[in-house]
Amino acid sequence: FQLTEDVVNRMKESSQSKRDNQRFPRSSNGTAPSSPAAEGKPRSPTGTVSPSQVCCFDTLCSGLANGCYMYEQEQALVQEELLRLAKREREAASEALNTALQRERSNANEERQRAAQLVSSKTLQYVSIQDRVKSLYLRGFFKCHLCGKLRN
Repeated sequence: FQLTEDVVNRMKESSQSKRDNQRFPRSSNGTAPSSPAAEGKPRSPTGTVSPSQVCCFDTLCSGLANGCYMYEQEQALVQEELLRLAKREREAASEALNTALQRERSNANEERQRAAQLVSSKTLQYVSIQDRVKSLYLRGFFKCHLCGKLRN
C-alpha cells in the first residue's frame, strides 16, 4: 500500500512535536521548566542526572586531577634527575679537563727540564773543548788550516 503525501507530512510533524516535547517538556502551567544545565547540574544524554552519575563524574574529575598532579610530580622528579645528571657530566668533564691540563703542564715542565739539561750538557762539552784548545795553544801546538795537522 502507498501513503499519500498528506499522511506522510502529518506523521513527520507528529514525530517532530514528540521530539520537541522530549527535549523541552512543558510543566502543568504550560511554561518550559528550567534546564538542568541552567541550574548548574550536569546533563546526561537522557536529560536527567542521577546522584550516582554525579558521584561518578566527581570521582572521574577527582581521579583526573590526581592523575595530572601525579604527572606533574613525576615530570618534576624527571627534571631534577636530568639536572643532577647534567651536573655530574659537567663535573666529570671538568675533572677530565683538569687532569689533561695538569698532565700537559707536567709534560711541558719535563720537556723544559730536558732542554735545560741538554743545554747544560752541551755547554759543558763546549767548555771542555775550549779548555783543550786553549791548552794546546798554550803548549805551542796549532792546527793547520789546510791539512788539519797539529804544528809546533
